[in-house]
Amino acid sequence: MYGAGALMDWRTSFGNRLLSPNEAVSLISSGMTVVCGLTEPSDLCSALAARDDARDVTVVSAVLLPGGGDLAASGRFRVITGFATPVSYPLLRKGLVEYIPLQFSQAHRWVEAECPPNVVMVRLTPPDGRGLCSYGWAPGFTPDLIRIARERSLPLIAEIDASMPYTVSSEQVPVEAITCAVEAAGPPAGGDVPALASDKAGAIAVHVRSLIPDGATLQVGIGSVPDAAVSLLVDKKDLGIHTEVLNEGLIELMEAGVATGARKSLHPGKAVCTICAMSDKIHAFVDGNPDVLVMSSREALDPQAIARNPAVRCVNSAFQVDLLGQVNAETIGGFQVAGVGGQLDFFRGAAIADDALSIVVLDSTTSDEGTSRIVPALERGAVVTSTRYDVDYVVTEQGAAQMLGKTTRERARALVGIAHPKFREELEKAAREMALL
Repeated sequence: MYGAGALMDWRTSFGNRLLSPNEAVSLISSGMTVVCGLTEPSDLCSALAARDDARDVTVVSAVLLPGGGDLAASGRFRVITGFATPVSYPLLRKGLVEYIPLQFSQAHRWVEAECPPNVVMVRLTPPDGRGLCSYGWAPGFTPDLIRIARERSLPLIAEIDASMPYTVSSEQVPVEAITCAVEAAGPPAGGDVPALASDKAGAIAVHVRSLIPDGATLQVGIGSVPDAAVSLLVDKKDLGIHTEVLNEGLIELMEAGVATGARKSLHPGKAVCTICAMSDKIHAFVDGNPDVLVMSSREALDPQAIARNPAVRCVNSAFQVDLLGQVNAETIGGFQVAGVGGQLDFFRGAAIADDALSIVVLDSTTSDEGTSRIVPALERGAVVTSTRYDVDYVVTEQGAAQMLGKTTRERARALVGIAHPKFREELEKAAREMALL
């Protein structure tokens, strides 16, 4: 644990404010709005779900995990989420969960203006020797929730999870700011998202590699394609990291001395993120590591801050790209299976930066090679995550298609060229019917 010496028994620092989950949620009354931190306090949510007397309670769980799932499944709570997970899929289909489309960097603004809480519930690490708790592996908008709670004198209920890494940030949470605390039964579970890549990841990575110069600042999205892309950058020099999610590929570059951050303008020598991917290797690496700044989403995903870095390269996955260059990274078959995450924030940061590129990576087909992911038009119900104005390159295992500065005809021709060969003829025919070719 990081800090001026860990407490031998953190429980003593809370005294009689250390309660059972059932006792803690007794602070919540019918008609209230409860907003949870990015890392869901699942035990508290499950305890609230067991309250038969609670009526007309709205709960925001940004990334729905089993506790939030219990709330939704009860049918007695209005549950809102901002990133679909396997826990949320059946509940969304039944109409028991509402999805809120939000730019990650703006989540705190939505809470303040549109969904003001009566109670805030968060998951934190145990306090260190200074009596300060860390936000752990995923601060997101949690620091702003705690700020709101303190400014408005709202109850702040913390689920203390000793399995989380104590990460370095500009902000920690003093024990005295917490109204009451419970001990987490275990680490969070159930938030995995669909795999976005296959055995084509290596071939895609070769094409991405040519777009990344020495000294570039990397943002890498979720998925094995972006992760594989950075794994091939071992011959680069002085790469920087300013990303939403810190994954294993980026950590390997740091360990190899490739990602030094030496040329970064903002936080030189430091890797910046707002989420550390959930793996034991990553959590061990970031625990108390002063070279990794795990910041709020408001800070890390601010487009103005992103743009201050040199040669920004944003590499993000998608499910589909149409012949106009529009990107769907959220829905499959018209159904919400993920969320925007930080893709839009980083693409917009890249748009105002000097010498920056927004890169979308995807397999040219589905895993069975039966369906093209380069499509004439996005399917019914599909979401346009990033518009054709946001994307500079689209990359598949077949090659890289430049969108930046190209006409609609040039774009369509390039996208047909990176589709799987067996789909190119029908895509070209569709492009002609659409007057793109």
